[in-house]
Amino acid sequence: MRKLLAVTSVLIGLTIAVPATAQAVDPAKGYNGVCTGNDALTGVTVVVDFQELDGNGGTAAPTITRCSPNATPGTARTGIKALQDAGIAVAGTARWGLGFVCRLETRPSATETLPLSGNPNYKEACVNTPPANAYWGYWYADGSGSAWTYSTQGALNRNVVPGGFEGWSFSLNKSASTNPPPGVTPSNPARTVQ
Repeated sequence: MRKLLAVTSVLIGLTIAVPATAQAVDPAKGYNGVCTGNDALTGVTVVVDFQELDGNGGTAAPTITRCSPNATPGTARTGIKALQDAGIAVAGTARWGLGFVCRLETRPSATETLPLSGNPNYKEACVNTPPANAYWGYWYADGSGSAWTYSTQGALNRNVVPGGFEGWSFSLNKSASTNPPPGVTPSNPARTVQ
């Protein structure tokens, strides 16, 4: 009986260590569009642009733009927390957890073929870090202009700018200099009005 309990405990521990699979956008969190009203200068707008994942596997994926309200304005939030507060499903890797974002809104799925240069049948298992030529690029903007900045920090280690934008763009077969920013202009009318 003790052996059975020990084996069961180990299996439960292994089950917990595997990253959670992503779900669809949670409509109970955040709302569609750029942050407005009281959230305009305290929340952050999250943009998820599937780029080359659009149509890959037969399912077109429209760009998602959602407000991530800050439930306690004035307190810092990470990029991961902003995703979660916007209702965006996020999954990390088995090895690093949310230190490396592997899937947003279940994409790329474990069964989806990513035609990588040199490996046209690649499928992302989310065990280690995604490859340098097939990953979610992380971008940000303060909302006062129109340009995105590529983040050199991971979303778990970077705090968002209230009234700003957090952007995610899937990069497939691109280099660091050609990685595409999200296709939404990161402009918050409440930040640009002087």
